[in-house]
Amino acid sequence: MALALPTPFIHLQIPLLYLNNILGLAIGTRHHVLRLGVTFPVLVLLVSQSLYREWSGTYGIRYGLECFVLCMVWTHVDWVVLGSPDKEGWKKIRYGVQEKKTGDGEKEVVPQSFWARAWWGARLATGNRHVGWTQQVKNVRMEVDADYPRWRFIVRKSLRVALFYFLSDMVVSYTVSTPHGSWSDIEHIKPALSYADRPFLERIWFAWVHIVITYTELEKANAAFGVVCVAIGFANPRDCPSMFGDLKVMYTVRKAWSYQCRRICSAPGVFLARDVLRLRKGSFASKYLQLFIGFGISGLIHGGAHVLIYRSLLDDGSLAFFLQQAVIIMIEDHAIEFGKALGFRESSFWRAVGFVWAAFAVGATGERWVGITVINGGWVHDRRSDWMGMAPKIAT
Repeated sequence: MALALPTPFIHLQIPLLYLNNILGLAIGTRHHVLRLGVTFPVLVLLVSQSLYREWSGTYGIRYGLECFVLCMVWTHVDWVVLGSPDKEGWKKIRYGVQEKKTGDGEKEVVPQSFWARAWWGARLATGNRHVGWTQQVKNVRMEVDADYPRWRFIVRKSLRVALFYFLSDMVVSYTVSTPHGSWSDIEHIKPALSYADRPFLERIWFAWVHIVITYTELEKANAAFGVVCVAIGFANPRDCPSMFGDLKVMYTVRKAWSYQCRRICSAPGVFLARDVLRLRKGSFASKYLQLFIGFGISGLIHGGAHVLIYRSLLDDGSLAFFLQQAVIIMIEDHAIEFGKALGFRESSFWRAVGFVWAAFAVGATGERWVGITVINGGWVHDRRSDWMGMAPKIAT
C-alpha cells in the first residue's frame, strides 16, 4: 500500500492523468528534462492507483476504465516523451481560413508561452480523437462538410445515439440469455459459464457478439459526445464522424482495422521507423515495423488493463490476439498482390469472399481472448431495459 493515495485521488485518476499530460505539454520542449522529471513520476503514481481501486461494479466497466488509464500513458509518450505536437506542429484546422505566416514566410509555429500551451493541451485532450486537427490519422471518413447545418447534425446524431442504445440493449440482453452471461444482480443465481467446450464455429460467433457489444457501446458514446461538442460550439460537425468508418469496405482484415487506427498506437512506430532507424518511407521494413508496433501497443493496453485489475501478469490473450492481426494483415497483403499478379481484379465476388475471410480471421483469433473475458465476467452486465424480452425473467 506504499503508493496508495487517499480515495479522492483514485476517484479523480482519469482527470488527473489528463492534467498531467497537459502540464507536460505546457512546460514545453525547451525544458524537456524538467517536464519528464515532473510528469513521469506523477504518471507512474497515478497509474499505480488502479492497483488499489476498490470496485463493486461489473468487470466490463472496470476493464474499459483501465484501458482508458493506459491510453493516457501512451498519450504521455506521444505528447511528452516523443514531443510529437511540437515536432509536427499540431494545430486545429480552421475551415475556410488561410494559414497564417510568420515574418520569415514559415508557417505559424506552435504556442510558446506556458498558458498558451496549456490551453493548446486542453483543446487536444478534449478533442474528438484528433479529428479536425493537422495530425488526425489517415482513413477517417468525413461524413459531412464543414458548413453542414449544426441543428441537422444534432438531430441526426441524436437519432444515432437512440439507435445504438437500442442495439446495445438488444445484444447485451442476448448475452444474458445464453449460459455465458448474466445480470449483475442475479449472478449468484445464474452465474456466467465458460464457452470453452462449445464447438469452434459457435465460439467464433460468440467472439463476434462481443465485438458487436464493443462496437455499439463505443459508437453510442462517440455519437453522444459529438452531439454535445457541436451543440456547445466546441466542434464543427465535420469533426465528429462515426467511430468505425464504413462497414461496407471491411472486406479485408487490414480494412477492418485501418478505420480503428488511433494516434497513440501509431506514433511510436512512426518515430522508430522514421527517426531512429531512418527506414525509407513506404519500404517493407518501415511499413510492417509500424504495423507490428501499432498492434503491439494496442495489445499492451488491453492486456495491461487485465494486469491492473488482477494485480498479476496473468495473460488474458489480448497481446497474442493483436499481434496475430498484424501477422494476418502481412500475409493478406502479399496474397492480394499475388492475386493481382495472376490477373484477378476486385469484384463483388471477391469482396464477398473477403467479408467471409475477414469475419472468420478476426473471430477465430479472437475467440480465446473473448472466452477469457467471459470467464472474468465480461458478459455480466448491470440490468438493462431488455426491450426485446430476450433475457431470462429471474427476480433478484
